[in-house]
Amino acid sequence: MRYLKIYLLALLLVLPNVALAADREVTVCGWFKERWVFTLWSSVAPRPDASRVAGHELIQRTEFTTGDGKILRGYKYQAQDNNGLAMQAEGYILVALGNAMIADLMITTLERFSQRGYDVYIYDYRGYGDSQGKRRINAIIEDYKELVAHLNTQYEKQLLYGISLGGAVMANVIGSGSQFDRAVIDSSPSRLSPHGCPQWLDPAENIPDNANNLLVITGEKDSVLGPDMTAEFRELAEQKGAIVYNGSNYGHPFMDSSYAIHNERLNRVIDFLDGREGG
Repeated sequence: MRYLKIYLLALLLVLPNVALAADREVTVCGWFKERWVFTLWSSVAPRPDASRVAGHELIQRTEFTTGDGKILRGYKYQAQDNNGLAMQAEGYILVALGNAMIADLMITTLERFSQRGYDVYIYDYRGYGDSQGKRRINAIIEDYKELVAHLNTQYEKQLLYGISLGGAVMANVIGSGSQFDRAVIDSSPSRLSPHGCPQWLDPAENIPDNANNLLVITGEKDSVLGPDMTAEFRELAEQKGAIVYNGSNYGHPFMDSSYAIHNERLNRVIDFLDGREGG
């Protein structure tokens, strides 16, 4: 009987941690709807193809193991000096991708972030590309909280960039109280609750009271997330001190109508993160 009591006590101590790991992948936006939507969304994303980064000496594969034991795979673009050689980074930039984006396709587009002296990290969301796990919004947010906490132990300057769905993810990371220096939220939906998600998940509910280290970007020509879906987040963030920019010629991120517009947009992002705008 004594050994049975000891076993039961040990089981009770272990079970909460087991439940916590399992709960990460619980559906919070409706059992069927969340699964169906992520299946639909992920079908738009391209297949991973390591050849896309072949020949880029400063781009390295990277992995991160989450608290529930899933491996997230992605890429690190090393900081570079004016001669294109690897250098000691001033800090990191963690990018949370849009839904139809994949790490090996996107990392090469952010060379200018590396040229500013930052190590740039991009990961496939769990269940996407080469990353393990099930596609669940709660799990993705928890993963990025852990990624930020992990990178914060390695770098003094801590910068975040969320794109579309990734903007919603980063808003929740910021709202949880994660430490960071500056962040850009580019074309995040204001609300997810109209689609069956809990209100606490809404990006508009996760804006810090002092948001002066945020830049919020939206586009008047965004055909994916129109002004009716993004304006509230931008306006609430501005009321709390964020710098905002509603581009009259901006479309959805990485879908702008010309390279010139895309180039100007990315420069706006890195200038803010680097402290050259809104300082």
